[in-house]
Amino acid sequence: MGRALRILRLAAKHSLTRFLALAALGFGFDLALLAVLDAVTPLPAAATVSIAFWVTYALNFALNRTFAFHANGHGVRGQLARFAPQVLGDYLLTLVGVTALGALGVGLVPARIIAGGTNLVFNYVLYRWWTFRRRPDPAAAPTSEPELALAASDRS
Repeated sequence: MGRALRILRLAAKHSLTRFLALAALGFGFDLALLAVLDAVTPLPAAATVSIAFWVTYALNFALNRTFAFHANGHGVRGQLARFAPQVLGDYLLTLVGVTALGALGVGLVPARIIAGGTNLVFNYVLYRWWTFRRRPDPAAAPTSEPELALAASDRS
């Protein structure tokens, strides 16, 4: 039990774990907003996907900045400047994916789930090493994220 608890604690400290938890929360919000917009507005699918996407991404940026990557102590302007091309690329991939899947007869919400799933890795990599990257501070001790593989092999 002690080893499993250590692994869980270590996993909770890693940005990937926090990112995935926030991604699930944000994606649930995105899908709920998409379903509501689709049900109560006469907007076309591209418009409802766009509205839900942009509202969710504003929330997602703030949550990932603060909780997943602990980057709220760094300059937000630079992060937003790096975030803009990332989110624009993700938006275009999402819109093209949902539109293409819709043309193949896939429903709006399932198409959005498929498109979102394909962008998950793309987003983590860009958030971690581009949007919320950290410049090394020569005066500070180097910090890194815990290595999950090392904890799993710990035999103490």
